[in-house]
Amino acid sequence: MKVNQEPHEYTREETRQLFLEKIWTLVDYWDKEDRPKTKREALQGLAFSILSTLDGSGVDLPPFAVVPLPCSEDKAYHKENGEPWFPLPQKNGPKNDIGGCLHEHYYDVGREMGLAKGKD
Repeated sequence: MKVNQEPHEYTREETRQLFLEKIWTLVDYWDKEDRPKTKREALQGLAFSILSTLDGSGVDLPPFAVVPLPCSEDKAYHKENGEPWFPLPQKNGPKNDIGGCLHEHYYDVGREMGLAKGKD
């Protein structure tokens, strides 16, 4: 992507482009990586890399907020059905931002679910 070289705040479109280009470079990296012994190991590596990107672990992109954006009717529906619901976005910032440590918890959750083994 050619980014305007004048100092400026990234636009939504530029940010989206940079993020998606990063994801494609990760796909390309894990497609060519020969260390994973199985397709699953490569997919886990790709997922970990994407989560690390969202968390801002690299130097090329900042961390991103990762928040649920439920419909305004969701709370009433789930409450009526005796189910939990996600909070609506707050005006003063996201209430339920899960970004920032996703890659740190990735393998722990996988082990809890019986889908990942050992210490990765």
